[in-house]
Amino acid sequence: MTGNMGMMIELVVVGLLAVTIGYCTVLDRRLRAIRQDEQVMRKTVVELGAATERAERAIDALRNTLGDCDRTLGERLRVAERYAADLEEQIRSGDDVLNRISRIVSSTQLPSETVPAEAPRAGSRISQTLAAAQALAAQTQARSLEKAHKENVA
Repeated sequence: MTGNMGMMIELVVVGLLAVTIGYCTVLDRRLRAIRQDEQVMRKTVVELGAATERAERAIDALRNTLGDCDRTLGERLRVAERYAADLEEQIRSGDDVLNRISRIVSSTQLPSETVPAEAPRAGSRISQTLAAAQALAAQTQARSLEKAHKENVA
C-alpha cells in the first residue's frame, strides 16, 4: 500500500506539473501579446509626438500669419479711412461747385429765357451738376448767338 500511495502522490505531482506547464504556456502567449502591443504602442506614441510637434509648428505659423494679416488689414483700414475722408471732402467741394453753378445760372438768366423746371432727383448729385452745366452751356450759347446777331445787324 505504501508503494501505491507513493505512486498516487507522484501521479498527483505529475498532474500538477502538467497543469503548471500548461498555465505557463498560456502566460507566455499573453506576455508575448503584451510585448507586441507594447511595441505597437511605442510606435503610436512616437507618431503622436511627431504629430504634436508638427501641429505646434503649424500653430506658430498660423499665429505669425494672423499677425501679418492683422497688420496688413490695419494698414488697409487706415488707407480706406483716408480715402473715405478724401472722398467726403471731394463731395463737399462738388456740392459747393454745384451750388455756385446753380447761383450763376439763376443770376445770369435773361428774363425771356425760361429754364425747364425739372424736379431734381434726390440723391443724384451728378445729374444735378450735369443739368446745371447744360443750362449754363445753353445760356452761354444763346448769349453768343445774340451777340453775333447784334454784330451782324450793326
